[in-house]
Amino acid sequence: RGGYGIFYGPWNYPAPGTTGYAQYGYTGSTTLSQNTLVPITSIDNPFPGGLQQPTENTLGLLTGTGGNIGFIDPDKGAPRVQQYSFDVQRELPHNMSLTVGYVGSRGSNLGWGGTANTSININQLDPKYFALGTQLTQADPNPFFGIPEAGSFASQTTIQRGQLLRPFPQFGNISMTQSTGAKSLYHAAVFTLRRRMVGGWGGSVTYTLSRLEDNQFGQDNYYSSAPGVLDNYTVIPGSPQYNPDSLYGLSLLDSPHKLVISPIVELPFGSGRRFLNHEGMLDYLVGGWSLSFVGSIQSGFPLGVSQNNNNTGLFGANQRPNVKSGVPFLMPGDITERLKQDVVNDNKYLNPDAFELAPAQTFGNAPRILPDVRSPGRASLDMALNKDVRTTGNSKLIVRVEVINLTNTPYYAGFASLAFGSAQFSQVTTQANYSRLTQITLRYVW
Repeated sequence: RGGYGIFYGPWNYPAPGTTGYAQYGYTGSTTLSQNTLVPITSIDNPFPGGLQQPTENTLGLLTGTGGNIGFIDPDKGAPRVQQYSFDVQRELPHNMSLTVGYVGSRGSNLGWGGTANTSININQLDPKYFALGTQLTQADPNPFFGIPEAGSFASQTTIQRGQLLRPFPQFGNISMTQSTGAKSLYHAAVFTLRRRMVGGWGGSVTYTLSRLEDNQFGQDNYYSSAPGVLDNYTVIPGSPQYNPDSLYGLSLLDSPHKLVISPIVELPFGSGRRFLNHEGMLDYLVGGWSLSFVGSIQSGFPLGVSQNNNNTGLFGANQRPNVKSGVPFLMPGDITERLKQDVVNDNKYLNPDAFELAPAQTFGNAPRILPDVRSPGRASLDMALNKDVRTTGNSKLIVRVEVINLTNTPYYAGFASLAFGSAQFSQVTTQANYSRLTQITLRYVW
């Protein structure tokens, strides 16, 4: 069997808001002046000076000067995904079959954040200005001082030199959202051994070996935080460093190994089975039961770190720490066993000693994805005990006992922080699955 499809996806809009659906517009904010001890503004006239009205587009290209602005990328395209697969299936003796398959997917013109509406600051300083060092933060005479249309810049007599060197010095950050241009590539080999439910037992075993690569720097997942873009200039079309391929590599969503085992067994007791093969009260109690399990083992996800204190001086670029040579990235010992011993003081997964703060006016040398490091793997085992109880006519009572996470094995959500320098860096604080949970279901069918 085989197949191929090409899909043009609509933009994955985030939750509703003033910017989520490209609803950028004009707003005016009026601050209520009040003293915390003695009221200086009355309730019947809280805004004696009137309300600040939105400027709309009356200021033309000066609209929003002196502050941060945002806009939707006018060149936004439609994400496109090609999916293809084929498999070969062979019938084996003893009611079994073996399937060997391949699944692939190629994405193009994707959003940089995948499922997130990641923004790109097009008003970042060119990294060539790193050479100025501390001069970037030097206070220079402010050319916008006293100009009412310059917004918050108008009240400052001095301004940072770096601000005057930005591509658009009259603005703060300029966030371009819903920009497309990312790509992804997925390969997977899938092996499935299945046995029909014959002779009282059956089930399947599936193993998936896969690899996912992309350059979606804003994509995260429940188990690992997005590392973010290190240098916006690499993804701003027309910039001197535009090279999205420099970010391409292992995806934060990559999980290369997954094994799922799902056996089902009819217990050999009761009418029509090997033992206690007779009807009566005993058959109602112990006969007709079937037992099934679903067990899975899956790899963790890649990890990327950032730096808590951004001292690049480039206005909006991300920063990563430096990596120390020869120091392991992971803390020694199994994280679950360490949490059992001391959940407060021994809850770090990554080794803080493997990193050091990057100096000012540098990006830091930590890569987007740390090599050979993944979040904790996940393993689970669920059980179900099922019985059909015959009643009158064609009706029956279905009794089902389910135990979720039978072994009470935890796996963990994303760390409290992956920003080096944070007090919560790499701390494991949240369990991502249920503790052992039992539920009993009675269902009457007629």
